[in-house]
Amino acid sequence: MADNSVCPHFGVCGGCASQDRPYLDQLAEKEEMVRRGLRPFFPRAIQFIVASPDIFFYRNKMEFAFGGLKDQPPLLGLRQKGKFDRIVDLTECRLLSPETGRLLAAVRAWAVRENIPTYHLRSHRGFLRYLVVREGKITGQRMVCLVTAEGALPNESFVSALQDSGVRVDTAVWSVNAGLSDVAWGEERAVLFGSGHIEDKLGNLSFQISPRTFFQTNTRGAERLYQIIKDGLPDSCPTLFDVYCGSGSIGFFCADRVKKLVGIELNESAVSDARANALSFGIDHAQFHVLDASVFAKSPEFLEAWKSPGAVAVMDPPRPGLSAEVRKLLLDHPIESWVYVSCNPEALARDLAVLSPTYNVKSVQPVDLFPHTPHVETVVQLKAKDCKLKT
Repeated sequence: MADNSVCPHFGVCGGCASQDRPYLDQLAEKEEMVRRGLRPFFPRAIQFIVASPDIFFYRNKMEFAFGGLKDQPPLLGLRQKGKFDRIVDLTECRLLSPETGRLLAAVRAWAVRENIPTYHLRSHRGFLRYLVVREGKITGQRMVCLVTAEGALPNESFVSALQDSGVRVDTAVWSVNAGLSDVAWGEERAVLFGSGHIEDKLGNLSFQISPRTFFQTNTRGAERLYQIIKDGLPDSCPTLFDVYCGSGSIGFFCADRVKKLVGIELNESAVSDARANALSFGIDHAQFHVLDASVFAKSPEFLEAWKSPGAVAVMDPPRPGLSAEVRKLLLDHPIESWVYVSCNPEALARDLAVLSPTYNVKSVQPVDLFPHTPHVETVVQLKAKDCKLKT
């Protein structure tokens, strides 16, 4: 199978949007999207886009959905393009890894043998909902997380199916989504075998990754992204705030430049991983807090440290962008230097329109972490126009 060929599922599967277009054309389109969205603010600050190191098999996490018609064999794959309730039964996936097809086939055959019904979004009946696969692109480790509705899982036969698949699986976890929301996670019920987590590396750091831990989806691309972020920080500073920190990967990557690292993250599992990673790395000047960013922005305890001389920040918010409370914090108490990492150019433009009276933009660097999709990361370096922090 040639890496530059088009996947047989392309055009029907919703996983890729532009796999049939030359990669250089994809990069040019993404760069222009960023330039077009941010042109009103700082056209001369926008750099040429940084390409992904890999354009196939680059993702370290995929959420495969179960589906199918009643009394028909189960389907396992990705949503059909434009059809939320229809599944493309995948024989391969060029986003995750070459072993994907064999792993999906083994789980699909297990569901047939056990006669287990798949979950249907319209009727809200059935059992099997998602198969989440996480891979260590550097370590080679692999985790499988089976997400079901409420019910009994024939876990021994499921484990046997994974172990007999011929595909490396280091650990498997079962979680239950008993609600109506179509999300690929739920309450963790059991670690079926292995440790319940895998490890992967960014640079010289080895990260512990649990089923719900946020970790940049493109591992090798993330190394390039994080180096750009690090280059945007001062050579040394007393405190770095890593807001929306996930498992702490950005902060850890930059930890050798700071005397104190403060991570803020709402996901308790991710914070647990961050604390474990800090111990593993021997980084004793890091602290992580289970806290919503909007709550952090109102906290007198953190506000005092935020206003301390030389403090800097990195913010990597979800797709909607910065919360109103965080924007207010940045406006009412300008921080001398900070880096905004955005996965949504439209949200980035909205936030910067609010923040631009207070901050100068030093540079804008688009980074492609998602080949064959319309998504692009953007790293923005900002500096307060008045470096005297407000009190």
